[in-house]
Amino acid sequence: MNRLTDQGIWIESDVPLADTPQWSIPLRLVKAVADGEAANLGSVSPLLASNLETIRDIYAAWIDGSHQIPLAFELSPDVSAPSNGVSLFFSGGADSFYSLIKHRNEVKNLVLVHGFDVPLADTKTFELTETQARNAARLFGKRLIVVRTNLHWEQPSVPGGWGMYHGAALAAVAHALAPNHGKMYIASSYSYAELHSWGSHPLLDPLWSTEAVQIVHDGGETRMDKLRVLVQYPEVLARLRVCWENPDNYNCGLCEKCVRTMLGLRALGVDRCAAFPDTLTPELVRQQKLNHDSVLFWRELLCSSLPPALHAGVQSAIHSYDAGLPPRSGKLKREINRWRFALLHAMSALISPIDRF
Repeated sequence: MNRLTDQGIWIESDVPLADTPQWSIPLRLVKAVADGEAANLGSVSPLLASNLETIRDIYAAWIDGSHQIPLAFELSPDVSAPSNGVSLFFSGGADSFYSLIKHRNEVKNLVLVHGFDVPLADTKTFELTETQARNAARLFGKRLIVVRTNLHWEQPSVPGGWGMYHGAALAAVAHALAPNHGKMYIASSYSYAELHSWGSHPLLDPLWSTEAVQIVHDGGETRMDKLRVLVQYPEVLARLRVCWENPDNYNCGLCEKCVRTMLGLRALGVDRCAAFPDTLTPELVRQQKLNHDSVLFWRELLCSSLPPALHAGVQSAIHSYDAGLPPRSGKLKREINRWRFALLHAMSALISPIDRF
């Protein structure tokens, strides 16, 4: 097992890893911006160095309370040539499967990371995830590279959380794996119409590139556009993994990500997908708690061909989010408490401006 470490951060894998400290620059830079401290980044490749101020300014604009900190670094005298090979970060989700199909003739390696969405301590879930990823790699004739890292769960939080700095973590892994590729694809999370401050972004991801590794943010298609491609591959649907909850199943069928994916598939005529339990009901849809990031995908579902009851459930979940209400439960006592919460929230909003005077 090969391992890289830097200031408590570590990455390990069975494949060769880069022998330079540049792999940790993305994380050190984001943390410095979040902490408002000057960043001494050491030796930096000329290409990455030319983009550091832009990266800093983007994060300073996105992270509340951050500043345009001074940057200290020196240009690396050793510029590595890119290795042969193209890789794709692969989680088994809709985005990464779509990018795999799109670039199936170019991509040679699928990179699965233990320690990002699956905690390092959860070996049971990751074993199942790795098994399915190996099956997908064999299906498409690719090599699977498995990486373990503490970049997510054991690092100090950045304002905005994992959603704000996961792009830097992906870039760090891409550079750590530099001996295995010259290009790394990161599948897009959002379409061009839905772009907002987010750690993996078409404006930001390419800026992490060096002379040795080109980082590509792949695709601006909508989630429904991606699912329209995936439904043409039943063998892909059977291996689809979108769940963050993972209580006992590959996909729990109850969390917001599972529900919205099942809704998208149902809208495209897939009534039953082997990767998900048979849990989709209008009641379950109404009960989903949405946030600023997830509601964008749900609004897209309003334009789809869902059965009327499920469509109404989507409308209800979006309305609860827009109105600042807890999700509907369908039970009288909880509905009364739901509207009581809304009234208290509205009164608080009215009183707060008065309190400032």
